[in-house]
Amino acid sequence: MAGRPLQGSFLPPESKPLAGLKEVNRRVIWAYVEATKPEREVTFDIDAQVVETSKEDAQYCYKGHKAFQPAEVSWAETGLVMVDEFREGNVPASKGAIRLVDEAYEMLPPGSWRVKVRSDSAAYEQGNLDHWHNRGWEFGVSADMSPQLRLEIEALPEDAWKVWKEEKRGMVREWAEVPYVPGRKYEKKDAHPYRYLAIRARRQQGELFEEGVKVRHCAIVSNNWDMDGQALLKWQRGKAGTIEHVHHILNNELAAGVYPSAKHGANAAWLRLQVLTHNLLQLLKVVALPQEYATARPKRLRFAIFTQFGRVVRHAGQVLLRFASEVWNALIGPGHRSIGAVRWDTS
Repeated sequence: MAGRPLQGSFLPPESKPLAGLKEVNRRVIWAYVEATKPEREVTFDIDAQVVETSKEDAQYCYKGHKAFQPAEVSWAETGLVMVDEFREGNVPASKGAIRLVDEAYEMLPPGSWRVKVRSDSAAYEQGNLDHWHNRGWEFGVSADMSPQLRLEIEALPEDAWKVWKEEKRGMVREWAEVPYVPGRKYEKKDAHPYRYLAIRARRQQGELFEEGVKVRHCAIVSNNWDMDGQALLKWQRGKAGTIEHVHHILNNELAAGVYPSAKHGANAAWLRLQVLTHNLLQLLKVVALPQEYATARPKRLRFAIFTQFGRVVRHAGQVLLRFASEVWNALIGPGHRSIGAVRWDTS
């Protein structure tokens, strides 16, 4: 933590041992790709999570309490965590978004990958959008509801809104294209305009929400002009079922919800070990376990698989694992043969 300022946020460089754990994670990711041969389309979801803590030296987060705020980038189609970064609570979620997604891409095996990026409004910065666009990557990012954008949305004619779906208690969600081009500090002649889509949530009878407003608005920005607007909105909002699901697993079913040390480096290693565990379980499910466990979470695997292997027996100075024949025939034997059938790259 040398070089940490007296005030403000700070991201220390990774130590060599921590970088070594990152290389282990890279090998797991490459093994997954080699074993499953996934589609060459990759969707990176980036997000930071707030983990409350009572440690004395912890920093206060934007919610007003002491916390850590680790960030992760997940591969949506596989559930793998590509990159993790342990952070103090006062580090903005927007910090280093370009670097994290670039590092996630570098974790992939060499090849021609079609990349898409999804994020909440933490990544809504012109530099991020331009960087991903210039790399040829599609993106969908939640937009900050600035006064200028809000005025453009509220000025839309009523026939511009299309019904998306009707929900419980008479809630109606609608969407519309927004002709909005934000001003840039340094405008370039070859600058590309991006596509803005708005969502309007309202009650059919016009009752007030809990906050005392009749209508809610939110918006996304994307460089995809070809996809249908509703389909694009649904795709962008799909990150709630991927990266947030990963956060839940890491925090509540592994051990990333409680950090063991007051030392930044120890906690960073702890987070990376949980990420490694998660990715190894993802690899285990697709290579060695029956299809019924393809979407199983660690809690189910713990009770359905790991506690059913057999019994540890100590006899004559030896420690043996005695398997039940049914478990061997139904689970361990087929899994062992499946692992052996994969041509692992050991280089």
